[in-house]
Amino acid sequence: MFYSLKHLPERYPRPVTPKKTRWFAVLAAMLVISVILMRIFGRYIDTRHFWLIAIGTPVVVWIVSFSIRMWVWSLQDSKANGFDRRREQWILSETRRARRALQVLNTTFITAHQKDEQASVAVEMLNNHSIIISQSDWKDEKSKRLSRITTEPEDTPELVASRLFSELIADLPVDQFPENASLAVILDVSSSLSIPAVWDIWREAWQESGITSAVEYIDSNGPAVVSHWLDHRIKDEAMLLIVGLQIDPVVSNNTAEAAVALLLGNRLTQEALEPLALLHRPDAAPSGELSEGMNMAAYNVPLKENIVKNLWLAGLTGEQRAEVIACQNAHPAQSVEDEAVISLDTSMGHAGAAAPWLAIAAATEIARQTQSPQMIICGDTTQNVLWSTLITPIASRQEMDL
Repeated sequence: MFYSLKHLPERYPRPVTPKKTRWFAVLAAMLVISVILMRIFGRYIDTRHFWLIAIGTPVVVWIVSFSIRMWVWSLQDSKANGFDRRREQWILSETRRARRALQVLNTTFITAHQKDEQASVAVEMLNNHSIIISQSDWKDEKSKRLSRITTEPEDTPELVASRLFSELIADLPVDQFPENASLAVILDVSSSLSIPAVWDIWREAWQESGITSAVEYIDSNGPAVVSHWLDHRIKDEAMLLIVGLQIDPVVSNNTAEAAVALLLGNRLTQEALEPLALLHRPDAAPSGELSEGMNMAAYNVPLKENIVKNLWLAGLTGEQRAEVIACQNAHPAQSVEDEAVISLDTSMGHAGAAAPWLAIAAATEIARQTQSPQMIICGDTTQNVLWSTLITPIASRQEMDL
């Protein structure tokens, strides 16, 4: 059976402790019966041997029986104690693992907002400022509700993607990287462009940037990459660069174009860059289990006084949005007021593969400004689950024994 912190193993069934009063009552009954039987059948036995047999026989039988019963109980109790000790050690180990977090070292996001400064754009997102309008998409289909990144008439999706990648790369704090810095890069893309074509555009933009850091490309996507990294690479010296992009989506209605870059570092190994905030382990909840997922995400922090300042929603389907609304007052979001619920899908449009990373980047900026925890619930383009995670202001606490 599969166990997790949401489905803990049961405690070992405890053996019933022998009741001493019952055993002494049995001894008394045995003595009475023995004396009666000896009175009937032992009339020719002298008095000294009579009482020795009448009392000694039941006492010896009782002592042997009681000793065997206590020995069996002791073995069962020792087995239960051993199992429960292993269970507690497992819970402690899993809790420590669940409470690992990544440093958010740098965030860059580009959207259709007219503001130039990222901090101002994040505030507009926080205020649910709507930028989704009816306009033509890349295929020149009119009356599509979407938000498009500003382009020139001669631009193509390939040119825009190249420009966006160059801007994301240029904003990386390369001058603060240690000499032997290495990066693990993940591209999470939703576009009419093919994935190989997008990779080629990225590699060309990276080469033109002149950054000499060692690069490892990882073929993965969705918030699951964060959980996987925390499980398997928490002691790596490499930094994790996640790039999310949605440009020219296949279905353009009710969508948003966005480009995001998140630079993340391990708390045990990264000391060169000053973190902006902490990204805690996300929890994936299948349909109907969002409340459990939110609780688990909060347990992974844990939250001081169970307070979340804002709730960010991004990349949700209609059914997922209904489930979020039903769980909106569940722990730990019960402290969030209606105006503190930020729906990027409503104000900007669905950002596809970039949606979770855009929400994390914007929430990081607001957490930095307000020094308060931010909760994010987002969808996943690869599977039908809802991810819950938290961004908290930077703290000095390190992970415990990993």
